[in-house]
Amino acid sequence: TDHISKSLDPIWTLKTGSLFLVTLSARELFRSPGLHCDVMDYDVGKDEKLGQCVVPPRVLYEGTGERLVYPLENKEMKGSLAIRCRQATSNDKKFMQDYHSESSAGLSAVMDASSESAGGRSTLTSVVSRNQKQERVGDKTITYYRVRPTHDPKREKEETEWMTKDELNAEVLKDSRQWIDTGSGSLGRVFIEILHCDNLPNLDAGGFVGNKTDAFVALVFEDSWAQTDVIADTLHPRFMPWTKRAFIFHMFHPSSDMFLGIFDFDTGINSHDLIGRVAINLANLAPDTEYMLTYDLFPSARLTDRESEGTITIRLRLEIDDPRKMLMSCLEPPPTQYVNVKRKKDFKVVQNTCIGKHDVESYSLKVITAYVDELSSYSAIAIYIEDAIIALLLWRPQFSFSLFGKDMKLPLHSVAAFLVGITLVERPQLFPSFFFFSISWLLLAVMFFRHQNPNPWRRCISFLDFLTGLTTGLHGKSRLTIKPNQDSEEVMAYEKVWKDRFEKAQKKAEEAAKEAEEEAALAAQELEAIGETDNDISTKKTGISIDLLRPVLEPLQGYLAVFCGGLRFARNIVLWEESYLAFWVSTGCLALSIVCLFIPWFFMIRWTSRILAWTLLGPWMRFADIYYYRQIENMTEEEIQRQKQEALLARRLKTEEAILQAKIERENAAKLKEMKKYLFGKYIMKVPILKEDRWRDFPRPQSSAAPYKAKPLDLAALAMKEAGFHRVRVPGQKLQGVMIPTIESQSFTDAPVGQPTKKHAKKESDAGAYAMVGGVVAGAAVLTYFGVPFISAAAAGLFGAA
Repeated sequence: TDHISKSLDPIWTLKTGSLFLVTLSARELFRSPGLHCDVMDYDVGKDEKLGQCVVPPRVLYEGTGERLVYPLENKEMKGSLAIRCRQATSNDKKFMQDYHSESSAGLSAVMDASSESAGGRSTLTSVVSRNQKQERVGDKTITYYRVRPTHDPKREKEETEWMTKDELNAEVLKDSRQWIDTGSGSLGRVFIEILHCDNLPNLDAGGFVGNKTDAFVALVFEDSWAQTDVIADTLHPRFMPWTKRAFIFHMFHPSSDMFLGIFDFDTGINSHDLIGRVAINLANLAPDTEYMLTYDLFPSARLTDRESEGTITIRLRLEIDDPRKMLMSCLEPPPTQYVNVKRKKDFKVVQNTCIGKHDVESYSLKVITAYVDELSSYSAIAIYIEDAIIALLLWRPQFSFSLFGKDMKLPLHSVAAFLVGITLVERPQLFPSFFFFSISWLLLAVMFFRHQNPNPWRRCISFLDFLTGLTTGLHGKSRLTIKPNQDSEEVMAYEKVWKDRFEKAQKKAEEAAKEAEEEAALAAQELEAIGETDNDISTKKTGISIDLLRPVLEPLQGYLAVFCGGLRFARNIVLWEESYLAFWVSTGCLALSIVCLFIPWFFMIRWTSRILAWTLLGPWMRFADIYYYRQIENMTEEEIQRQKQEALLARRLKTEEAILQAKIERENAAKLKEMKKYLFGKYIMKVPILKEDRWRDFPRPQSSAAPYKAKPLDLAALAMKEAGFHRVRVPGQKLQGVMIPTIESQSFTDAPVGQPTKKHAKKESDAGAYAMVGGVVAGAAVLTYFGVPFISAAAAGLFGAA
């Protein structure tokens, strides 16, 4: 291996020569004494031997890659060597061969298919290029625009080299011809096409001579990233169907956002300039629905200042094979995802796409001010709480439904609160059950509140849809069709009402703050008139005070970041932005409320109190004093020291175990980092999975949605599709395995998608789900019928006897 300087706990990685491929027969292996390892201390003159160990042949033959530790044979010092060994696979042999060869860029070439852009121009090329022309046809003057980055290679050049604005807008809506298939997840697929942007700012100098923004779009999703071709010298770029604009991302976790960043392409060493970004919340999009979404672009989603820098329009569709598997995946912590890139320019692109223009992790007064402003903005919740309390107490209708063609409204929340209140007064032992029920009811009430919003893009997937997916494995039917500018008048009226409410509340708060300021000024004047009464006659310390703000404010920024992150996470669950997690929280609290109904709380509290009183306050505590406590008091100094040594030894063993686990984690992280740097690039960006942005991005009113209808394909076309025709597969960056990890592979097959017949084909997980639900219902019924009367009778007898 290579030597590692200045370390008593060196970790060898791929970069420092940790991997070896030994080729020999089984006969040669078992005739040898084993693998002899010498650990040396590197020196310029002569290396000094620190120790040695031998790995037996059988261990080498039967090794599966687990971590093995061998003590080093050295009388003067102690140490150990940790190794991994296993029989090499064909993938291992190919990797070692490629790694030691001088031209090992096979994987990098494949990865470049998603991250390289065509169509970028230099400033000189932009100035001399002609992108617009006018022709006179009869009495009209028609303006034509050059199609960028190139014309359609499958048609005559004259047909698609120049197009009118209407022709461009019609052409851009056609189906994409080439797809980039990337990512490593297995929960579902996200089909996304970048169609066009509008009203982008000009970030290039010389706009008056034609040098305008050279726009391209970067996409980051979980463990993969990609970018479109560059559309040069236009503030309204159109991405044609024959260009690189269509991508398929494989999904790991339902909470993952799709990050889009729009940049101005720059040649040379200059970084690409961020125009704006958007985070698409996929958790509230229905599967098998084709969305045409238009978003505003903002440079940042974490700071206060947000001004739109144009719009972007995309076409998006979700494919989810098993909704139940999707839901169950939320019960595990989301995996940590990283994206590696080869160039620093690409790293800035990925970073800006994920977190925006401002780095909130670096110390900045602007970031601290934004956190403080965010905390103060939560005071707006008081308006919603006030409305909820008034509607609850005054029995205002909150729930709308139709009955025999007539719209009806009921004060459902008031009825529930009344029943809970009068029941708790008579039976306070039901408080734990009603507590969990209230949490579930609150989440469901917020969901109903969102569904009452006339803006369809402010709604979320319903609880019933999630429950349908969990129990049957089928998709729900919510929000499949949305028309452009649907219910626009109602939306404007609704938003105006809430805007007026907030302005009124803000005005009232400003008046209260002004009154408080006047009161404070008046109190200061009164104190000044009274004068100071300082009776301390000791000598005071004088001198110049230097206020070093950074040592104080930088830790404060870290605390604010953690606190605001926690508030955002809780807010996203309560508001059903994290709809999958909100479903599980509401379902879990509902289940706990039912379980708590069958727990005899008074019986448990009384008997627990009795046991504690009789155990700790009785006369037999005298025996505890004689046989235990007195012996502790009368221990000799030698016994005390022995007891301390035993406690110290136990603590040391526990600490050593923790140290070993931490060391193994550091080893795995270091080896994974170097492997990913070799395979994908040396710059690493951690991709957010849970929603970390302060501001959420919602589609503009002109967005639309419609049920997706796949075009019928003949056998030849289907075979070509299954073979990956018109698709380029780019592996995701998720690695699996140890020593030489492999990239998780995904096939092109669409066989799991959809149903071959009208009757639902049961999946393997259906039987288990039906059995689980049926068992819970049957168990609850049996427990209710037999257990509750028995517990009630036993409790009544015990309480009566008491």
